[in-house]
Amino acid sequence: MKKGFTLIELLIVITIIGILAVAFLPTLLGAPAKGRDTQRIADLQKIQKVMVNGELEGGAMKYPTDVSVCIGTGATFNKYLTALGGTLPVPPQSGEVVPLHAENTCNQQYGYKYKPGGDDSAFKIGLYTKVENFENANMACASIAGEHNELVAPVEEDPSTWCYAILTQ
Repeated sequence: MKKGFTLIELLIVITIIGILAVAFLPTLLGAPAKGRDTQRIADLQKIQKVMVNGELEGGAMKYPTDVSVCIGTGATFNKYLTALGGTLPVPPQSGEVVPLHAENTCNQQYGYKYKPGGDDSAFKIGLYTKVENFENANMACASIAGEHNELVAPVEEDPSTWCYAILTQ
């Protein structure tokens, strides 16, 4: 009597492995992008905490009101943030994230805007970043980047609209 696997048994095992690979491969391939998005969101939360603490302490460290900048390129904002003891984040590298502004004047992945919804906004500041996954987006980039004042949701089919924003009163 021969010992070993029959052809049917081998085909069943190969089929099961194929089904599992198809089911889990997209999740595994998306993990690096999710990790970069998580880093971007954590960076924004750190900046927000530094800014809110500076505002609560009062004094001369009020939110910058004359800037709408890319964090990392705006000298006024950078001086403000470092004066509060914060550090400028280094964005994770990815060729899939387009600049925040359509006109490509912002090559950083982080932005700041005072009164992100216009002068009548209930929010004082907006911090935002581009994300690679729609699941991590909570706002269309144009909403806070200043292209219009109403706040709108991102469009799943359009990755250029995928931003994550933190709005603070």
